[in-house]
Amino acid sequence: NSPPPSAGGAALKPTPPPEPRPPVATEALAPFSCAELVHIGNSLTQLGAKHPARFMEIFQEQLALAIPRMNQEECEMVAPTLAFSQLMHDPLRRAFLERCAAVDAGQALPEEPTNAAPDIAQYQREAEHRRRRVKNFRNIYMIEASVRKETFSFFSSLPQEVRAYLDKLHAAAGKLQHEGTSALAAQIANVLDQLGVSCELSRTAGSMSLHIVAKATNPRAEVAEVVYECNDAQAFYAVKQEDKGPPELTSLSKFRHKLLGRVGVQLTHINGFEWQSMSEAQRINYMVKLQSLQ
Repeated sequence: NSPPPSAGGAALKPTPPPEPRPPVATEALAPFSCAELVHIGNSLTQLGAKHPARFMEIFQEQLALAIPRMNQEECEMVAPTLAFSQLMHDPLRRAFLERCAAVDAGQALPEEPTNAAPDIAQYQREAEHRRRRVKNFRNIYMIEASVRKETFSFFSSLPQEVRAYLDKLHAAAGKLQHEGTSALAAQIANVLDQLGVSCELSRTAGSMSLHIVAKATNPRAEVAEVVYECNDAQAFYAVKQEDKGPPELTSLSKFRHKLLGRVGVQLTHINGFEWQSMSEAQRINYMVKLQSLQ
């Protein structure tokens, strides 16, 4: 049948059907759960592994199925090294950020329970959930900062609601508490204190905790403060006994250092394996030299 004529006698054009929405993935994950896929991706990218093309293809297919199913905790588990690796290309990264916005990943942590009454089982569940989130929830803040600093054109292309979500994370990042002082940072701060150099151990740069911020003592220094990055054993890959060279920084450590540089923080590195080999007198001389070079 032809379409009915309009009031002017011309035939009305039929309204084109709406574009079909992309189908929601209903295929079951096999053989790994969302959390297991994230753990695999985190481990491979933090080790700096090289991925065969076939493995990448299958992993990305499974990740595409997993992302729409991820809950808040699973989104927060994604390490920045995975989010910006070849395993998560731009379409997957976009889908991941949309999912993070949907589940409000990075939401402020609930208050730590103060007592077990009246429901002990509920108290234990809440305490365990908070413990798991504390371990990972800063990941999404590092991802947000990197999206904004490293790939601004990608950030600008995101849907408005996702950009609003990332803006909310950006505003909240500066309110996060410092993660605490490592044993290495405490030892270095103690030597600086012996030298009469005032330093701060609770400063942050966005969501990232700075290790030591010390007052510059060189009168010709171009900066007022020196930011010491204390690279302890966790910042390096493990080395074999027969290895002769110095240990290598992990991919996650390199990511942190690069991102801090992008937000304007100039780091002076102190490596734990070098520090531990020094005597007390050598440590003092070492810090005097570092302060004079700034």
